[in-house]
Amino acid sequence: MTSLGEIPDLSRCLRDLIAQVPAGRVTTYGRLAEALGNRIAARWVGHFAMNHAHTPTCPCHRIVRADGRLGLFIAGDERAKARRLAREGVIAEQGAVDLTRYGFDDFVGNRPLQRLERIQQDLVAKVSIRPRRRMPKLAGGVDVSYPNPDEGVAAYALVETATGRLVWSTTVRRRVVFPYITTYLAFRELPVLLDLIEAVRVADRLAPVVLVDGSGILHQRHAGVASHLGVVAGIATVGVTKKLLCGQVDIDGMASGESRPVVHEDRLIGTAIRPTAGSRRPIFISPGHRVDVAFSERLVQSLLHGRRLPEPIYWADRLSRAV
Repeated sequence: MTSLGEIPDLSRCLRDLIAQVPAGRVTTYGRLAEALGNRIAARWVGHFAMNHAHTPTCPCHRIVRADGRLGLFIAGDERAKARRLAREGVIAEQGAVDLTRYGFDDFVGNRPLQRLERIQQDLVAKVSIRPRRRMPKLAGGVDVSYPNPDEGVAAYALVETATGRLVWSTTVRRRVVFPYITTYLAFRELPVLLDLIEAVRVADRLAPVVLVDGSGILHQRHAGVASHLGVVAGIATVGVTKKLLCGQVDIDGMASGESRPVVHEDRLIGTAIRPTAGSRRPIFISPGHRVDVAFSERLVQSLLHGRRLPEPIYWADRLSRAV
């Protein structure tokens, strides 16, 4: 198995950055995200600012929106935010502050998201995209649900390919430390998924191919959670997702059971499939590791038994939520 590396405590990293904003200055959600290494994290920064454990000395009132508007504060009280800023010498006019006068972005930090991107880039070089001819009699599926933001339940479902019958299943529950940030899902889910795969191996119920609720190479950096799990655990994986992270595909007028290619940067990286006549939108399939696009599509098609999701993912999702 390949090592995943140390996953940073992003909440602690963000708290350290917020603490650097001095009294009399403000910063924005986007600037904090850039200091973490990628502006795409701005949405999570805003969520953290609203929902973390506030204290009387908490400096989170010094975070404003990109246009200088104050935005929300504890219990949605924007006026309390304005009062705190005014006591520090930051004056808001018509609900906004002048970022050219009060703005701060001179952060010191190690940009953890950039390091994670380098891990993704290194991983891509290890992903094997190769054809498989033989359709497995059994297929596995994994999914993770969250009873609360800091705990994940991962479920594995072993399914008979021809019938969709659930043969065996197991779950693993553990604490998670990394938040949900789009394109970085692997760093949130992989630790609990690796524990799950180890439990499946001990029980000797590991399928030849495992479907993962998430993208494979159909990812901005070709490094979705299915590819991560495949490389790190050393197993064949296929990514199945309801959301298209990147690429171009024409989904207009798709018939039930029809598939269409997904292309990104002039490369075929996945397939869109409309599972049933009742499905308004398709699902998106991509190789994770040790499979190719054609096999991934054939396997998923063979595992569609009247539901929107292939049976292994359907059962893994259902089992993880039940726990």
